[in-house]
Amino acid sequence: MEMQFFLAMFLLQGNLALVYVQPNMKSFSSAIKNGWIVSNQEKVLYQHDTGEPGVITEQWFTGGVMNQNARIRIYIDGEEDASLDFNLFIAHGLGFPESDELNNIPWGTRRIAHTANGGIYNTIRIPFSKSFRVTATTQSSGMMWYIIRGVENYPVVLGDLVLPSHTRLRLYKNENFLLKPLDFMNLAYVKSSAGALFMVTMVAESSNLVFLEGCFRAYIDGSNRTTWLSSGTEDFFLSAFYFNKGLYHLNNAGLTFKSNNSQIAAYKFFENDPLLFTKSLELWWRCSDDIVANDKYGCPNSWPDKTPSRSDKFFEKYAAMKDELYKKSPLSEKELAKELSSMDEMQLKYKIAKEGVQAYLPPMQPAKVTTYTWVYEWHGE
Repeated sequence: MEMQFFLAMFLLQGNLALVYVQPNMKSFSSAIKNGWIVSNQEKVLYQHDTGEPGVITEQWFTGGVMNQNARIRIYIDGEEDASLDFNLFIAHGLGFPESDELNNIPWGTRRIAHTANGGIYNTIRIPFSKSFRVTATTQSSGMMWYIIRGVENYPVVLGDLVLPSHTRLRLYKNENFLLKPLDFMNLAYVKSSAGALFMVTMVAESSNLVFLEGCFRAYIDGSNRTTWLSSGTEDFFLSAFYFNKGLYHLNNAGLTFKSNNSQIAAYKFFENDPLLFTKSLELWWRCSDDIVANDKYGCPNSWPDKTPSRSDKFFEKYAAMKDELYKKSPLSEKELAKELSSMDEMQLKYKIAKEGVQAYLPPMQPAKVTTYTWVYEWHGE
């Protein structure tokens, strides 16, 4: 090997990724101290336009205006509409006012962290081909601080995978969707591209936590067979029993907020368990779920999977039967409220598993849900 190349070995979450350091790799970094931002006016935080490809490797935000209402946009390669346009808190797995979060900080993971009042950072790798511009918009005027770093001619590494050089990071959003029981929500729909799922964040609230019965599913490369990603919602985020042990902040997944048994905010990374596709990806979540024995569109309760392949009328057929499933409860609302109040989440989960959703639960109230789904995509050369 020529001396102008050096072999760098990065130990990433116990996985060894080999990256060749080349002479044209060049770091960039910038910061804003005591910056002033005017409410509802888009402010440029940093612009990089050397014409060289590269990767943003870290961003840090703080200041009273960098709160749950701050909006960040990243314009890649001169695009007019930012392909990465996100709420600062939701992008970091948070979903409620910072006042509700203060007792839980500081916490941090390999990719996201909340370390002080307004102090949020991430090490999400964001690739670009020749340029990018980062802006912020806030709902109030005030002071802010910002740091950004990156490296030109640097690869995008996902776990122990080095992604193609023309990879782009895309964001798919659902914001404040109101869902009825058994409604389906499409979290991401990627067409005519290969790629890898990177991260999912969810913020949800309802009158109870029964919406957590909903399973995550994927349809990969045009197949109508369901790829099941979880046996419930909290299971997708690597917890159990309606998050009954409270908050956790881990590298693979975490729960950043839970309140009054009706509100949650959570995140899941797919670095160490890659979900890959070569042509297309559809990611779906359902607002509560039954098992396939009671609802043929429900989650499997055995192996092999007995759920049918999806047909063209899949999302029409479930609408006709969902009202029947939740039409009435064997208990009155007062009786049910009394019984539920004496049960913790684990007991309730066992009750649902044993007797089924319809047999025990009342008609659900709508759930208000926000999801952010980050996907690395690369088209053919």
